[in-house]
Parts: sequence; structure tokens; C-alpha cells
Amino acid sequence: MILSFIKLYFDTCCIHGFRYLVKSVLILLERIFWLLLLIVSVYFCIISCISSVERFHTKSTHIGLERNSYYWNTSMPGLTICPMQRLNQSLFNNYCRANKIKGTDKTEFWDFLENLANSTYTNFENIPDYESIDHTLDLLGIKPKHYMELIYNLTFDGTYEPIEKLRIRCVDGQLHLKTRQILTEFGLCYLCSSYLGEEYSSRYLIFGEFPEFNKYLNKHRFVLVKKATFFDKDVGFNLMGFDTEAIDSYIHSAFEVMKVDNNFGYSLEGAAYEPEVEEIIAEPNFETETSISQRKCRFYHESNLTHYPFYTKNICQQECRINLAYKICKCIPHFYPNRIAKPKPVCTYKTLKSCFPRHAGYFLKFYEKNGHHEKPTECYCEQNCIDAVIKLKSALAMRGSKQLLGSMGSSVSMSTWPRNQFKRQVIFSFTDLLVSIGGTAGLYLGFSVLGLVEFIYFFTLRLVWQLLGYKL
Repeated sequence: MILSFIKLYFDTCCIHGFRYLVKSVLILLERIFWLLLLIVSVYFCIISCISSVERFHTKSTHIGLERNSYYWNTSMPGLTICPMQRLNQSLFNNYCRANKIKGTDKTEFWDFLENLANSTYTNFENIPDYESIDHTLDLLGIKPKHYMELIYNLTFDGTYEPIEKLRIRCVDGQLHLKTRQILTEFGLCYLCSSYLGEEYSSRYLIFGEFPEFNKYLNKHRFVLVKKATFFDKDVGFNLMGFDTEAIDSYIHSAFEVMKVDNNFGYSLEGAAYEPEVEEIIAEPNFETETSISQRKCRFYHESNLTHYPFYTKNICQQECRINLAYKICKCIPHFYPNRIAKPKPVCTYKTLKSCFPRHAGYFLKFYEKNGHHEKPTECYCEQNCIDAVIKLKSALAMRGSKQLLGSMGSSVSMSTWPRNQFKRQVIFSFTDLLVSIGGTAGLYLGFSVLGLVEFIYFFTLRLVWQLLGYKL
């Protein structure tokens, strides 16, 4: 019964060549010939379809080069500044007064917290180790996991300063750029000219709360990022309002965060940057028509990270350092967000002094040529789908900036605009895949969608009907 049913399908189906296998008028040699032709056709059809599927998954996107620069609105880079004096003296005095810390203990506690707040992979060894510190921390009930909270509470957020001339602000004439306090691998810093969301703020990363409403900013018109066109002349902005002896500054893409090892350096006068920018954009359907594995990049909201609710490549590398630090030193530094289901232990200041300086280069570069770690650690981070390439034409000290601006700060200015722009595009969509597979099946076998429907119908409904009819 089954063999007769299959013979019936071969004799009536729309796929080319099958009927010649069951035609009674053909001799055996002819049937073998047609069988070989069918085997070869099916083989090459499968190979071609697999090739199309592989292309869809691995080569469906590309980065094109655009040159119509007259029509672009180019985003200026982001700027991050870290003041070298973090703690607020008044907040610290009030805290010590409330907890009855006086004399030498108070002085040493200030020096300890100030150095802890300014610590990172390159200077952990500078954290002082006074005999009174352990006693003071025990008296206050401060565990390593509380280090960053204490530093935050004793640091005044300069963007909330009531007096505008003293406020940390980012300005370009009458235009103000949104400025916020952020948590970085160099402690609490300030960021302006950025497309990153409010999740990238010190308050959110430490406490899980968005920044409080700033009532002093209502009278100004704010933008996230300063943009300009090819026909604009000199365009720039200043991030200023730092009442400290020195600062350290970082210039980076407006779609990215700073890299702790890519800084201007300790500066008594600030920095003046003149960059060149080439943006990487994506066509409107790029995100919806592709998966992450296909495009090999991630958008800001496509986070696969544990400690951060958003994604950038540099943030991904920070998470790699978290895992590497935990693997080698069995704990993580205090300046990383740790609000996760299973928090990692936070390092004591003694561990920061003893373990991290020996592996500083490995933590920063993920590779240590002449050290104990010859092989690079496994840390793969996808590119940002939307980003910008920053090239510095010059980076100079801002001599006389205190007298000119009335405070410490840094500036970014651009006088030349890009002639090239990179655009991520879909060149082989799912529709193209269907057309390719359908065309291949039609070419080799004369197969079509109706042929597939016929096959399903023949071996489901009709087969059941035939079996029921046979039994009856």
C-alpha cells in the first residue's frame, strides 16, 4: 500500500524527473540514468541552499563608505573630566563630627579616603596604610562594599551647585550641553556631550536610582550632544567649573565611555582638544532585520553584561576586568557597580595595594608580555553598531585657563569636518534568503512553494484518507 502511494506521488508530483523513475514504459537503464540525474541535482541543490543560509548568517551585512558630506550633522566627541580632589571638606567634617573622629585619626582618615577615591589600576599602591585606618573603619562599621557609597556621600556633585559661575557645566556660548556625574574606573568623574542614557550615572550605578531633578538647570536650553555641518566654522564647547588644583581629562566618542588608560594626564591647567571625527551609523532597518551574531555588533540597549544594564565596547571591557580581577585577586575594586543577584566580594584596601599593582598591565591591556601571564585573556566584545572614530589633531595644555574661564576645565573645538562616513547596511536580508533558496530549488528540481504544499498535503491529509479508506 505504502509503495503504491509513493509511486502515485512520483507519477503526479510537479518535481522534475521523479515520474521517470516509475514509468513502466522505460527500461531499467533509463531509470538508473534518471535516478543519477536526480541524485546529482538534489546534492547540488542542498549544497547551494546551505551556502545561501551560511551567507545569511555570516555575510549578510557590510560597512559602506558614504561621501556626501554636505548633508551630514556630525556629532562632536564626548568629554570626561576627573577632578584630582574628590572629597568635599564640609561634608567630611560633618561626617567626622557626627561619628566623633578627631585629631590625627581624622587627618589620616581624610588622606586615606582621598587616595582611595583617586585610585585606579595605575596607582593602587599609593593608598596609605596608617595604623589608625583599620580601627576607624571598624568603629564606623565600614566594609569594603561600602567604600564607594561613603566616597559618594562625601563628594559634592558639582552639577547641583546653586551659583552658576561655580557650577560644573558644559557650555558653548548660550547653548548648554547636559552634564552629569558618572562612576568610572577612576572613581567619580563628570561627563558631557554623550548619547548614553541616565543608566550611566554615578547614582544609578551605585544605588540603582536615576539622578535627582536639578532645579537649577530649568532656565537653560540643553542638548545632549553638540552637532555641526560641513559649512560650520569653528565649533566647540567647554567643560568647566572645577575648583581643584588639578584634573585629568579624557576625550572619546559620544557613543562610548572613557578608557582609563587613554587620558591626557595629570594637568594643573586643563586640556584643549582639537579632534577629527568619522561617524559609524546604521540604516533604519539594520537592527530589526539582523541578529547580533549576523551584524557582529550591539546597540546600546542590547546588553549581555552582568554588572551593567547597557552596552558599549569599553563597558564590556570593564566587565572583562571585573571578571579578571575576581579570578586573580578573588575580589573586585570598589569603583565597579555590584548590584547583581550574586554580588562579588569587594577588595579591602590592603588587597588593592598588594595584589593589583603586580598585575596592573595585565588588567589594563589583557596581555602581559614579560610577566606571569603570557597568553591574552579571553575577552571578546562586539563593536558598537553606532559609534565614532576619534582622531586627535592636537591636545595641548590650556595655559591660563583659570584666569580665562574662572575655574579649571577643558575644551573641545573642531575646525575641519569629515569627508567620509561609514554606514552599516543589510545586503542579504531574510527575503533575499527565501528568494535564493526558492530560485535554487527551482533551478535544480523545478521545485516551488506550491510543490512544497503538494508534498505536505500528499503525505498528511491524502495519506491518512488513503489509509482509512484501505482499512474500510
